[in-house]
Amino acid sequence: AVVSTQSGHYGRDRKEEEKNNVLMDYLVATTIVEGVTAAEMADVFHSKELKLKWDHTIEADKLLETLDEHCAVYHQILKRVWPTAQRDMVYASHKQQLEGEEIHPTWIVCNVSCEHPSTPEGTSGYTRATIEVVLYCQTICDKPNPTSRSDIKCKVTYSASVNPGGWAPSAAVRAISQREYPKFLKKISSFTIDHVKKSPIKF
Repeated sequence: AVVSTQSGHYGRDRKEEEKNNVLMDYLVATTIVEGVTAAEMADVFHSKELKLKWDHTIEADKLLETLDEHCAVYHQILKRVWPTAQRDMVYASHKQQLEGEEIHPTWIVCNVSCEHPSTPEGTSGYTRATIEVVLYCQTICDKPNPTSRSDIKCKVTYSASVNPGGWAPSAAVRAISQREYPKFLKKISSFTIDHVKKSPIKF
């Protein structure tokens, strides 16, 4: 099933598919965030320290390995959603500036599940979920050389493919998807606006 919704600056397309009696969730969502740039949105989404301040679905987030200044591997424990088992994830997070013809750079952050020898699946006491997540950020300017945050905005495209890794009630997966994805984009948007409002504009 594919579900499309549109509300103000927020749009969402969601698809669900059942594999081995597990409901898979696929989503693409877009939003416009006023007063921030692509680089600033990407920084907030990629930062481990900042993530814990706005993403309240996370119980714990541990850095396992730093691969370079823009890429690291994390072990994340999610808060339990009754009546399902508590989930964890091991994933690599990579932030990159994309080359293009735009005046101001486009930024992308990719979070992709992986394996790491420090936290093998089945040894942590949690059900291991897997993800493929992309945050694609484009700066939109009302003026060629913006000097005020009122002249800039960021178009965000968020795509996510989530496998809960084990049994979860279909109704619960749908309810969480419908509730949490819009809440997620609203939270990161409002947090980023507040986080950068007194800082110099970063492109």
